[in-house]
Amino acid sequence: MEIAKVETSACFLREVSTFFEKGAECMNVIGVEEINKRVRRLTTDEDTTYLCDIAWIRENGVESDCAINEEKEKELKEFTEAYSLDRALKYIGFKRRTEKEVENHLIKIRVPEDVVGVTLLKMVDFGMIDDKMYAHDYIDELIGKSQSTYVIKMKSIKKGLDAALVEATMIEMKVREKEGYRAFALLKKRYGTGAVSIDSIKAKQYLYRKGFSADAISKSLEYHFASIGQ
Repeated sequence: MEIAKVETSACFLREVSTFFEKGAECMNVIGVEEINKRVRRLTTDEDTTYLCDIAWIRENGVESDCAINEEKEKELKEFTEAYSLDRALKYIGFKRRTEKEVENHLIKIRVPEDVVGVTLLKMVDFGMIDDKMYAHDYIDELIGKSQSTYVIKMKSIKKGLDAALVEATMIEMKVREKEGYRAFALLKKRYGTGAVSIDSIKAKQYLYRKGFSADAISKSLEYHFASIGQ
């Protein structure tokens, strides 16, 4: 009886050991996708995705149906987050970008969406992305180009800026109130300063095609005729 108990205990311990060994292999790779010459994207049976260097794959012998333990998973997470941040920094290195532009870029190059979120949070926290400042500077640039209020709003939103942020910035910068002056600036550019002979109908059509409101168009013509003493 004692021998039977010992054998049963030994069998139980082996089963427990096997259970924990399998538990350490927390997921399996079910797909390997080429992202570029150096990087691969791994998909697991737990619907998680990671990026890794091809050298890491060769070193660890990773392929489809290969088990990934906790240590390897940690390495994959670290590489994926580091790669995402590096590519994001390169993307904003030559030109300022909005948060949405950076997000779209990372998704386009196949960075996992959860890691994209982590990357964006880091960049916002460190001031590398600032949509509020970007909105102010971009709208100011469009004002300098004598753009209509409608065009300013649409171009800003197209950049990925939040519509509410764009609206608040436009109010702060009095974009609508000064639209007539911007329309007048376009008239001067088109017809020349002090031009006496100007076809009001054609001028209105020109400004309308540029997206200016009826009120701004009327004011611009008032400013024009006032400038030439009529």
